[in-house]
Amino acid sequence: MKDKMKIQIKYWIIMTTFMSLMACESFIEVEAPNNQILAVDVFTTKSGAESALAEIYARIREEGVVTGNTVGGTVIMAAYSDDLIFFGTNTTLQQFANHTLIPSNTSINTIWRTTYAHIYAINAFKEGVANSVNIAEEDKSRFLGEALFLRAFLHFYLVNCYGQIPYCTSTDYTINQNISKKSESEIYNLILQDVTEAKELIPEDYPTAERVRPNKSVVDAFLARVHLYNQDWQEANDAATAVIENQLYSWNLDIEQEFLRDNPSIIWSLHPGLPGLNTRDARSFVFASGPPTRPTLAPDLYNAFETNDFRKTAWIKTIQGTGGPWYHANKYKKITNTGVSEEYTILFRLAEMYLIRAECKAMLNDLEGAKDNLNKIRNRAGIADTGANTQQDVLQAILNERRLELFTEQSHRFFDLKRTGKANEVLSIVKPNWRETNRVFPLPENELLLNQNLLPQNPGY
Repeated sequence: MKDKMKIQIKYWIIMTTFMSLMACESFIEVEAPNNQILAVDVFTTKSGAESALAEIYARIREEGVVTGNTVGGTVIMAAYSDDLIFFGTNTTLQQFANHTLIPSNTSINTIWRTTYAHIYAINAFKEGVANSVNIAEEDKSRFLGEALFLRAFLHFYLVNCYGQIPYCTSTDYTINQNISKKSESEIYNLILQDVTEAKELIPEDYPTAERVRPNKSVVDAFLARVHLYNQDWQEANDAATAVIENQLYSWNLDIEQEFLRDNPSIIWSLHPGLPGLNTRDARSFVFASGPPTRPTLAPDLYNAFETNDFRKTAWIKTIQGTGGPWYHANKYKKITNTGVSEEYTILFRLAEMYLIRAECKAMLNDLEGAKDNLNKIRNRAGIADTGANTQQDVLQAILNERRLELFTEQSHRFFDLKRTGKANEVLSIVKPNWRETNRVFPLPENELLLNQNLLPQNPGY
Protein backbone atom coordinates (compact mmCIF):
# COMPACT_ATOMS: atom_id res chain seq x y z
CA MET A 1 0.00 0.00 0.00
CA LYS A 2 2.68 2.50 0.96
CA ASP A 3 4.44 2.00 -2.39
CA LYS A 4 1.36 3.38 -4.13
CA MET A 5 1.55 6.73 -2.38
CA LYS A 6 3.77 9.58 -3.49
CA ILE A 7 5.09 12.47 -1.46
CA GLN A 8 4.10 14.92 -4.18
CA ILE A 9 0.36 14.21 -3.75
CA LYS A 10 -1.52 16.79 -1.71
CA TYR A 11 -2.56 15.76 1.79
CA TRP A 12 -6.25 15.52 1.01
CA ILE A 13 -5.62 13.18 -1.93
CA ILE A 14 -3.31 11.10 0.25
CA MET A 15 -5.90 10.67 2.95
CA THR A 16 -8.72 9.90 0.50
CA THR A 17 -6.57 7.32 -1.26
CA PHE A 18 -5.34 5.97 2.06
CA MET A 19 -8.88 5.48 3.37
CA SER A 20 -10.13 4.00 0.09
CA LEU A 21 -7.32 1.48 0.03
CA MET A 22 -7.97 0.47 3.60
CA ALA A 23 -11.62 -0.06 2.81
CA CYS A 24 -10.57 -2.71 0.27
CA GLU A 25 -8.38 -4.68 2.64
CA SER A 26 -8.82 -6.65 5.81
CA PHE A 27 -7.55 -4.58 8.72
CA ILE A 28 -5.09 -7.32 9.59
CA GLU A 29 -3.59 -7.19 6.09
CA VAL A 30 -3.02 -3.44 5.96
CA GLU A 31 0.57 -2.33 6.31
CA ALA A 32 1.36 0.89 8.10
CA PRO A 33 1.29 3.97 5.86
CA ASN A 34 4.50 5.75 5.07
CA ASN A 35 4.90 7.81 8.23
CA GLN A 36 7.22 10.22 6.45
CA ILE A 37 4.56 10.96 3.86
CA LEU A 38 1.93 11.56 6.51
CA ALA A 39 4.26 13.73 8.58
CA VAL A 40 5.39 15.84 5.63
CA ASP A 41 2.16 16.20 3.73
CA VAL A 42 -0.55 16.09 6.36
CA PHE A 43 0.75 17.13 9.74
CA THR A 44 2.89 20.14 8.89
CA THR A 45 -0.10 22.41 9.55
CA LYS A 46 -3.21 22.45 11.69
CA SER A 47 -5.35 22.70 8.55
CA GLY A 48 -3.72 19.57 7.16
CA ALA A 49 -4.55 17.64 10.30
CA GLU A 50 -8.10 19.05 10.24
CA SER A 51 -8.54 17.74 6.70
CA ALA A 52 -7.24 14.31 7.65
CA LEU A 53 -9.63 14.18 10.60
CA ALA A 54 -12.54 15.35 8.45
CA GLU A 55 -11.92 12.41 6.14
CA ILE A 56 -12.14 10.02 9.08
CA TYR A 57 -15.48 11.52 10.16
CA ALA A 58 -16.74 11.24 6.60
CA ARG A 59 -15.90 7.54 6.48
CA ILE A 60 -17.60 6.90 9.81
CA ARG A 61 -20.68 8.62 8.41
CA GLU A 62 -20.64 6.61 5.18
CA GLU A 63 -19.89 3.07 6.35
CA GLY A 64 -19.52 0.89 9.41
CA VAL A 65 -21.27 0.57 12.77
CA VAL A 66 -23.22 3.86 13.02
CA THR A 67 -23.95 4.79 9.42
CA GLY A 68 -27.59 5.01 8.41
CA ASN A 69 -26.96 3.45 5.01
CA THR A 70 -29.19 0.53 3.99
CA VAL A 71 -26.73 -2.14 5.11
CA GLY A 72 -24.99 -0.03 7.76
CA GLY A 73 -24.98 -0.67 11.47
CA THR A 74 -28.10 1.37 12.28
CA VAL A 75 -30.37 -0.48 9.85
CA ILE A 76 -29.07 -3.99 10.35
CA MET A 77 -29.22 -3.70 14.14
CA ALA A 78 -32.78 -2.37 13.98
CA ALA A 79 -33.63 -5.42 11.88
CA TYR A 80 -31.75 -7.66 14.32
CA SER A 81 -33.92 -6.39 17.18
CA ASP A 82 -37.70 -6.10 17.25
CA ASP A 83 -37.71 -2.57 15.79
CA LEU A 84 -38.18 -3.79 12.20
CA ILE A 85 -39.73 -6.61 10.25
CA PHE A 86 -38.27 -7.69 6.94
CA PHE A 87 -39.61 -6.87 3.50
CA GLY A 88 -37.64 -6.88 0.29
CA THR A 89 -35.17 -9.10 -1.53
CA ASN A 90 -31.90 -8.30 0.24
CA THR A 91 -30.92 -11.77 1.46
CA THR A 92 -27.97 -10.39 3.42
CA LEU A 93 -30.24 -8.14 5.46
CA GLN A 94 -32.83 -10.93 5.69
CA GLN A 95 -30.34 -13.02 7.65
CA PHE A 96 -30.17 -10.28 10.29
CA ALA A 97 -33.95 -9.91 10.48
CA ASN A 98 -34.51 -13.68 10.72
CA HIS A 99 -31.50 -14.48 12.93
CA THR A 100 -30.07 -16.88 10.37
CA LEU A 101 -26.65 -15.27 10.17
CA ILE A 102 -23.72 -17.26 8.85
CA PRO A 103 -20.02 -16.31 9.16
CA SER A 104 -19.77 -15.64 5.41
CA ASN A 105 -22.53 -12.99 5.46
CA THR A 106 -21.13 -10.04 3.51
CA SER A 107 -22.41 -7.40 5.93
CA ILE A 108 -20.83 -9.23 8.88
CA ASN A 109 -17.53 -8.90 7.05
CA THR A 110 -18.12 -5.34 5.82
CA ILE A 111 -19.09 -3.92 9.22
CA TRP A 112 -16.00 -5.51 10.78
CA ARG A 113 -13.62 -4.55 7.97
CA THR A 114 -14.72 -0.95 7.51
CA THR A 115 -14.86 -0.20 11.23
CA TYR A 116 -11.39 -1.55 11.81
CA ALA A 117 -10.25 0.46 8.80
CA HIS A 118 -11.58 3.56 10.54
CA ILE A 119 -9.73 2.58 13.72
CA TYR A 120 -6.55 2.05 11.72
CA ALA A 121 -6.89 5.52 10.22
CA ILE A 122 -7.54 6.99 13.67
CA ASN A 123 -4.36 5.36 14.98
CA ALA A 124 -2.41 6.69 11.99
CA PHE A 125 -3.83 10.15 12.63
CA LYS A 126 -2.97 9.94 16.33
CA GLU A 127 0.62 8.92 15.56
CA GLY A 128 0.99 11.67 12.96
CA VAL A 129 -0.26 14.34 15.34
CA ALA A 130 1.90 13.08 18.20
CA ASN A 131 5.01 13.21 16.00
CA SER A 132 4.30 16.63 14.53
CA VAL A 133 6.65 19.45 15.50
CA ASN A 134 4.57 22.16 13.82
CA ILE A 135 1.12 21.81 15.36
CA ALA A 136 0.61 23.95 18.47
CA GLU A 137 0.31 22.02 21.73
CA GLU A 138 -3.25 23.21 22.36
CA ASP A 139 -4.36 21.96 18.96
CA LYS A 140 -2.35 18.78 19.34
CA SER A 141 -4.11 17.98 22.63
CA ARG A 142 -7.54 18.36 21.06
CA PHE A 143 -6.60 16.21 18.07
CA LEU A 144 -5.17 13.48 20.30
CA GLY A 145 -8.27 13.61 22.51
CA GLU A 146 -10.58 13.26 19.52
CA ALA A 147 -8.58 10.30 18.22
CA LEU A 148 -8.76 8.52 21.57
CA PHE A 149 -12.48 9.23 21.84
CA LEU A 150 -13.26 7.97 18.33
CA ARG A 151 -11.16 4.84 18.85
CA ALA A 152 -13.08 4.02 22.03
CA PHE A 153 -16.44 4.88 20.45
CA LEU A 154 -15.94 2.47 17.54
CA HIS A 155 -14.63 -0.35 19.73
CA PHE A 156 -17.74 0.06 21.90
CA TYR A 157 -19.94 -0.83 18.93
CA LEU A 158 -17.71 -3.67 17.81
CA VAL A 159 -17.65 -5.35 21.23
CA ASN A 160 -21.44 -5.09 21.52
CA CYS A 161 -21.90 -6.61 18.05
CA TYR A 162 -19.20 -9.30 18.02
CA GLY A 163 -18.33 -9.96 21.65
CA GLN A 164 -14.64 -10.80 22.10
CA ILE A 165 -12.64 -8.69 19.63
CA PRO A 166 -9.15 -7.19 19.21
CA TYR A 167 -8.58 -3.69 20.60
CA CYS A 168 -6.35 -2.03 18.03
CA THR A 169 -4.03 0.78 19.07
CA SER A 170 -1.26 0.47 16.50
CA THR A 171 -0.59 0.92 12.79
CA ASP A 172 2.17 -1.70 12.85
CA TYR A 173 0.99 -4.39 10.45
CA THR A 174 3.31 -6.95 12.07
CA ILE A 175 1.22 -6.52 15.22
CA ASN A 176 -2.18 -6.25 13.52
CA GLN A 177 -1.83 -9.28 11.29
CA ASN A 178 -1.57 -11.57 14.33
CA ILE A 179 -3.57 -9.60 16.86
CA SER A 180 -5.58 -11.56 19.43
CA LYS A 181 -9.07 -10.86 20.69
CA LYS A 182 -9.75 -9.82 24.27
CA SER A 183 -12.61 -10.54 26.65
CA GLU A 184 -15.53 -8.12 26.74
CA SER A 185 -14.50 -6.89 30.19
CA GLU A 186 -10.97 -6.21 28.95
CA ILE A 187 -12.36 -4.28 25.99
CA TYR A 188 -14.49 -2.13 28.29
CA ASN A 189 -11.47 -1.39 30.48
CA LEU A 190 -9.53 -0.24 27.41
CA ILE A 191 -12.48 1.86 26.24
CA LEU A 192 -12.63 3.57 29.63
CA GLN A 193 -8.88 4.09 29.59
CA ASP A 194 -9.03 5.85 26.22
CA VAL A 195 -12.10 7.91 27.11
CA THR A 196 -10.70 8.99 30.47
CA GLU A 197 -7.56 10.25 28.74
CA ALA A 198 -9.64 11.89 26.01
CA LYS A 199 -11.64 13.82 28.58
CA GLU A 200 -8.45 15.40 29.91
CA LEU A 201 -7.48 16.56 26.41
CA ILE A 202 -10.75 17.72 24.83
CA PRO A 203 -11.91 21.26 25.77
CA GLU A 204 -15.34 22.33 26.97
CA ASP A 205 -16.16 24.15 23.73
CA TYR A 206 -16.93 22.61 20.37
CA PRO A 207 -14.17 23.21 17.79
CA THR A 208 -16.73 24.30 15.17
CA ALA A 209 -19.95 26.30 15.12
CA GLU A 210 -21.91 23.05 14.73
CA ARG A 211 -21.88 20.09 17.09
CA VAL A 212 -20.28 17.70 14.64
CA ARG A 213 -17.06 17.07 16.56
CA PRO A 214 -16.79 16.19 20.25
CA ASN A 215 -16.36 18.58 23.12
CA LYS A 216 -15.96 17.46 26.74
CA SER A 217 -19.72 16.97 27.15
CA VAL A 218 -19.76 14.51 24.24
CA VAL A 219 -17.12 12.54 26.11
CA ASP A 220 -19.28 12.68 29.25
CA ALA A 221 -22.30 11.48 27.29
CA PHE A 222 -20.33 8.52 26.01
CA LEU A 223 -18.98 7.83 29.50
CA ALA A 224 -22.55 7.80 30.79
CA ARG A 225 -23.45 5.16 28.21
CA VAL A 226 -20.36 3.04 28.85
CA HIS A 227 -20.81 3.14 32.63
CA LEU A 228 -24.49 2.23 32.19
CA TYR A 229 -23.52 -0.86 30.20
CA ASN A 230 -20.92 -1.70 32.86
CA GLN A 231 -23.56 -1.28 35.60
CA ASP A 232 -21.48 1.43 37.23
CA TRP A 233 -24.65 3.20 38.32
CA GLN A 234 -23.21 6.14 40.25
CA GLU A 235 -20.58 6.91 37.62
CA ALA A 236 -23.17 6.77 34.83
CA ASN A 237 -25.54 8.98 36.82
CA ASP A 238 -22.81 11.55 37.44
CA ALA A 239 -21.69 11.64 33.80
CA ALA A 240 -25.28 12.02 32.54
CA THR A 241 -25.91 14.76 35.09
CA ALA A 242 -22.82 16.67 33.95
CA VAL A 243 -24.27 16.80 30.43
CA ILE A 244 -27.82 17.62 31.49
CA GLU A 245 -26.64 20.52 33.66
CA ASN A 246 -24.39 21.98 30.96
CA GLN A 247 -25.95 25.25 29.81
CA LEU A 248 -24.85 24.56 26.24
CA TYR A 249 -27.89 22.30 25.98
CA SER A 250 -31.56 22.90 26.60
CA TRP A 251 -34.53 20.58 26.69
CA ASN A 252 -36.61 20.88 23.56
CA LEU A 253 -40.33 20.53 24.22
CA ASP A 254 -41.34 20.28 20.56
CA ILE A 255 -41.23 16.65 19.39
CA GLU A 256 -41.37 17.83 15.76
CA GLN A 257 -38.03 19.63 16.14
CA GLU A 258 -36.12 16.85 17.89
CA PHE A 259 -34.29 15.65 14.77
CA LEU A 260 -33.64 19.00 13.13
CA ARG A 261 -30.00 20.02 13.03
CA ASP A 262 -30.51 23.14 15.19
CA ASN A 263 -32.23 21.31 18.05
CA PRO A 264 -30.56 22.65 21.24
CA SER A 265 -30.68 19.21 22.88
CA ILE A 266 -28.28 17.69 20.33
CA ILE A 267 -24.98 16.74 21.93
CA TRP A 268 -23.18 15.24 18.92
CA SER A 269 -24.23 14.63 15.33
CA LEU A 270 -22.67 13.73 11.98
CA HIS A 271 -22.45 16.36 9.25
CA PRO A 272 -24.13 15.03 6.07
CA GLY A 273 -21.10 15.88 3.94
CA LEU A 274 -22.30 18.49 1.48
CA PRO A 275 -24.63 21.51 1.78
CA GLY A 276 -28.20 20.47 1.15
CA LEU A 277 -27.67 16.79 1.89
CA ASN A 278 -29.44 15.29 4.87
CA THR A 279 -29.27 11.91 6.57
CA ARG A 280 -28.61 8.45 5.21
CA ASP A 281 -31.10 7.27 7.82
CA ALA A 282 -34.06 8.96 6.09
CA ARG A 283 -33.12 7.46 2.74
CA SER A 284 -32.95 4.00 4.34
CA PHE A 285 -36.19 4.08 6.33
CA VAL A 286 -38.62 6.33 4.42
CA PHE A 287 -40.81 4.89 1.65
CA ALA A 288 -43.88 6.30 -0.08
CA SER A 289 -45.97 3.31 -1.16
CA GLY A 290 -46.55 -0.37 -0.52
CA PRO A 291 -45.99 -3.19 -0.66
CA PRO A 292 -42.63 -2.05 0.74
CA THR A 293 -39.31 -3.19 -0.67
CA ARG A 294 -37.39 -2.58 2.55
CA PRO A 295 -37.81 -3.39 6.25
CA THR A 296 -40.68 -1.63 8.02
CA LEU A 297 -41.36 -0.79 11.63
CA ALA A 298 -42.81 -3.74 13.49
CA PRO A 299 -46.55 -3.39 14.17
CA ASP A 300 -45.77 -4.43 17.76
CA LEU A 301 -43.61 -1.33 18.13
CA TYR A 302 -46.29 0.90 16.61
CA ASN A 303 -48.91 -0.54 18.95
CA ALA A 304 -46.67 -0.08 21.99
CA PHE A 305 -47.22 3.70 21.85
CA GLU A 306 -50.16 5.10 23.77
CA THR A 307 -52.83 6.60 21.51
CA ASN A 308 -52.10 10.20 22.47
CA ASP A 309 -48.31 9.86 22.35
CA PHE A 310 -47.05 12.70 20.12
CA ARG A 311 -44.14 10.51 18.96
CA LYS A 312 -46.54 8.08 17.32
CA THR A 313 -47.61 10.65 14.77
CA ALA A 314 -44.46 12.79 14.59
CA TRP A 315 -41.86 10.02 14.34
CA ILE A 316 -43.81 7.28 12.55
CA LYS A 317 -45.58 7.45 9.20
CA THR A 318 -48.33 5.07 8.16
CA ILE A 319 -48.43 3.93 4.53
CA GLN A 320 -51.71 2.45 3.27
CA GLY A 321 -52.08 -0.02 0.43
CA THR A 322 -52.92 -3.60 -0.47
CA GLY A 323 -51.67 -5.80 2.34
CA GLY A 324 -51.02 -2.75 4.56
CA PRO A 325 -50.86 -0.70 6.60
CA TRP A 326 -47.09 -0.44 6.91
CA TYR A 327 -45.10 1.87 9.13
CA HIS A 328 -41.75 3.51 8.65
CA ALA A 329 -39.52 5.51 10.95
CA ASN A 330 -40.09 9.20 10.26
CA LYS A 331 -37.66 10.76 12.71
CA TYR A 332 -35.58 11.96 9.78
CA LYS A 333 -37.84 13.07 6.94
CA LYS A 334 -35.66 14.68 4.27
CA ILE A 335 -34.68 12.26 1.51
CA THR A 336 -33.67 14.84 -1.12
CA ASN A 337 -31.25 17.74 -1.31
CA THR A 338 -32.88 20.69 0.46
CA GLY A 339 -30.41 23.40 -0.56
CA VAL A 340 -29.52 23.97 3.08
CA SER A 341 -29.14 20.80 5.14
CA GLU A 342 -31.94 20.45 7.68
CA GLU A 343 -31.21 17.13 9.41
CA TYR A 344 -27.96 15.63 10.69
CA THR A 345 -27.66 12.07 12.04
CA ILE A 346 -27.71 12.45 15.83
CA LEU A 347 -25.42 10.21 17.88
CA PHE A 348 -26.11 11.69 21.34
CA ARG A 349 -29.06 13.77 22.54
CA LEU A 350 -30.37 14.88 25.92
CA ALA A 351 -33.26 12.41 25.97
CA GLU A 352 -30.83 9.52 26.26
CA MET A 353 -29.09 11.23 29.18
CA TYR A 354 -32.38 11.55 31.08
CA LEU A 355 -33.15 7.88 30.43
CA ILE A 356 -29.68 6.85 31.59
CA ARG A 357 -30.07 8.90 34.75
CA ALA A 358 -33.52 7.44 35.35
CA GLU A 359 -32.17 3.89 35.15
CA CYS A 360 -29.21 4.67 37.40
CA LYS A 361 -31.41 6.26 40.05
CA ALA A 362 -33.75 3.26 39.95
CA MET A 363 -30.81 0.90 40.45
CA LEU A 364 -29.60 3.10 43.32
CA ASN A 365 -33.08 2.86 44.91
CA ASP A 366 -33.94 6.51 44.30
CA LEU A 367 -37.28 5.65 42.73
CA GLU A 368 -38.72 9.16 42.92
CA GLY A 369 -35.65 10.55 41.17
CA ALA A 370 -35.90 7.78 38.57
CA LYS A 371 -39.56 8.60 37.89
CA ASP A 372 -38.83 12.34 37.65
CA ASN A 373 -36.34 11.68 34.85
CA LEU A 374 -38.59 9.15 33.14
CA ASN A 375 -41.55 11.54 33.29
CA LYS A 376 -39.44 14.22 31.63
CA ILE A 377 -39.55 12.05 28.52
CA ARG A 378 -43.15 10.96 28.90
CA ASN A 379 -44.60 14.42 29.55
CA ARG A 380 -42.89 15.89 26.49
CA ALA A 381 -44.56 13.16 24.46
CA GLY A 382 -47.92 14.27 25.84
CA ILE A 383 -48.49 11.29 28.12
CA ALA A 384 -49.06 11.12 31.86
CA ASP A 385 -46.57 10.31 34.57
CA THR A 386 -45.63 6.66 34.91
CA GLY A 387 -47.75 4.60 37.27
CA ALA A 388 -44.81 2.34 38.19
CA ASN A 389 -43.89 2.23 41.87
CA THR A 390 -41.69 -0.78 42.63
CA GLN A 391 -38.07 -0.91 41.53
CA GLN A 392 -38.82 -3.75 39.10
CA ASP A 393 -41.78 -1.91 37.58
CA VAL A 394 -39.85 1.36 37.28
CA LEU A 395 -36.95 -0.40 35.53
CA GLN A 396 -39.36 -2.09 33.12
CA ALA A 397 -41.05 1.27 32.44
CA ILE A 398 -37.65 2.80 31.64
CA LEU A 399 -36.79 -0.04 29.26
CA ASN A 400 -40.16 0.39 27.57
CA GLU A 401 -39.59 4.13 27.27
CA ARG A 402 -36.14 3.61 25.81
CA ARG A 403 -37.76 1.50 23.09
CA LEU A 404 -40.29 4.20 22.24
CA GLU A 405 -37.82 7.08 22.40
CA LEU A 406 -34.74 5.55 20.76
CA PHE A 407 -36.13 3.18 18.12
CA THR A 408 -34.04 2.87 14.94
CA GLU A 409 -31.22 4.91 16.48
CA GLN A 410 -27.69 3.39 16.50
CA SER A 411 -28.45 -0.11 17.80
CA HIS A 412 -30.02 1.05 21.09
CA ARG A 413 -32.87 -1.46 21.14
CA PHE A 414 -30.84 -4.63 20.65
CA PHE A 415 -28.04 -3.48 22.94
CA ASP A 416 -30.65 -2.65 25.61
CA LEU A 417 -32.24 -6.09 25.38
CA LYS A 418 -28.84 -7.74 25.59
CA ARG A 419 -27.39 -5.74 28.47
CA THR A 420 -30.57 -6.07 30.58
CA GLY A 421 -30.82 -9.82 29.99
CA LYS A 422 -34.14 -9.44 28.18
CA ALA A 423 -33.07 -10.51 24.69
CA ASN A 424 -34.08 -14.16 25.06
CA GLU A 425 -37.39 -13.31 26.71
CA VAL A 426 -38.42 -10.72 24.09
CA LEU A 427 -36.90 -11.92 20.83
CA SER A 428 -37.75 -15.60 21.17
CA ILE A 429 -41.42 -14.61 20.85
CA VAL A 430 -41.12 -12.50 17.68
CA LYS A 431 -38.09 -14.15 16.04
CA PRO A 432 -38.68 -17.89 15.47
CA ASN A 433 -34.98 -18.58 14.80
CA TRP A 434 -33.69 -16.70 17.85
CA ARG A 435 -31.11 -18.53 19.95
CA GLU A 436 -29.30 -17.31 23.04
CA THR A 437 -26.02 -17.42 21.11
CA ASN A 438 -27.41 -14.73 18.77
CA ARG A 439 -26.50 -12.12 21.40
CA VAL A 440 -23.35 -11.62 19.28
CA PHE A 441 -22.68 -11.91 15.57
CA PRO A 442 -20.43 -14.60 14.15
CA LEU A 443 -16.86 -13.48 13.57
CA PRO A 444 -16.26 -12.97 9.82
CA GLU A 445 -15.20 -16.20 8.17
CA ASN A 446 -12.42 -14.67 6.10
CA GLU A 447 -10.88 -12.99 9.15
CA LEU A 448 -10.62 -16.32 10.95
CA LEU A 449 -8.89 -17.79 7.94
CA LEU A 450 -6.37 -14.96 7.86
CA ASN A 451 -5.65 -14.77 11.59
CA GLN A 452 -5.81 -17.93 13.69
CA ASN A 453 -5.52 -15.82 16.86
CA LEU A 454 -9.15 -14.78 16.36
CA LEU A 455 -10.30 -18.35 16.89
CA PRO A 456 -12.45 -19.86 18.21
CA GLN A 457 -15.56 -18.78 16.34
CA ASN A 458 -18.35 -17.42 18.54
CA PRO A 459 -20.57 -20.20 19.94
CA GLY A 460 -23.54 -21.23 17.81
CA TYR A 461 -21.90 -20.45 14.47
